[in-house]
Amino acid sequence: MIYSFDILAVIFAMATGFATSWVGLEVVRLAGWREPEEAGVSTNPVHAGAQLALAALVGPRLLLINGFSNWRSGLVSLPLYGLLTLVAAGWSMCSGVVVLQMAFASGYFLA
Repeated sequence: MIYSFDILAVIFAMATGFATSWVGLEVVRLAGWREPEEAGVSTNPVHAGAQLALAALVGPRLLLINGFSNWRSGLVSLPLYGLLTLVAAGWSMCSGVVVLQMAFASGYFLA
């Protein structure tokens, strides 16, 4: 049986993930990041790990924005954009749970 509290927790985690994605992208843009590097370009492992972590953080926003612009230009069908939206929602829910767990583990909410 699903309670209304469970639905609210899922919505809260999804909203947290989307907000984290938006804030993370704006922070790295302010720091000077513009777009991912081309494939095949040799980089050091630290830089490649940072790019991977950044992609994991801002992925839901990039999926929604790029999917919407491609749908508007006719490159993506509406059912495929709906699938992209569902993937972005699930991804943001997972990252939102991680962010909320980190916030609760920090002890900030104990006071």
